[in-house]
Amino acid sequence: MLKKILISVLSTFLLMSCGSSTTTVTDNSLIDVDNANFAFSIPSNWEIIKDKENILPKAKEWNIELAASSINVVSGFANNLLILSDDLNKITTSKDYSILNNIWAETDYLGYKKISSNDITFADKDTSIVYEFEAKYNVDTPKLRFLQTAHICNKTKWYFITIALPTTITDTSKYRELLATFSCK
Repeated sequence: MLKKILISVLSTFLLMSCGSSTTTVTDNSLIDVDNANFAFSIPSNWEIIKDKENILPKAKEWNIELAASSINVVSGFANNLLILSDDLNKITTSKDYSILNNIWAETDYLGYKKISSNDITFADKDTSIVYEFEAKYNVDTPKLRFLQTAHICNKTKWYFITIALPTTITDTSKYRELLATFSCK
């Protein structure tokens, strides 16, 4: 049930991010996002979706902490980012939580094709794994390239971070660097 809600939230966000030029991430073009529980940076040419409660469907048990989308659109798609959170029900590590989420992704996304998995060290020195894969949310959505990771904060809350890109973007190193800007407060 929760997996279907996540797919619904991500699908809606994907479809709302539709519309014709390219977005790249460069080190000097990041802006800081300050959340009560975490810090994160996004490209300056991305827009934070401020009215996310009314634009994106509300996940029953998860919180949408941050939704952002590129202001530029390529082939009807804007690069986007979604950070979800929830209270942690058992002690685990960021790395183990990321592994579990990837196992779920392998079975719930259509046409899942793993491209890579790499260790990541976040700005607060916590470590996890970034999974890069291609897949579709459902039969009605295009195949996309995803970067997904998880971060546990204060042993009480998990954050699930997803960046969705068109499959034409093959060098994702700048996006992995973007994920590494996450830190707990």
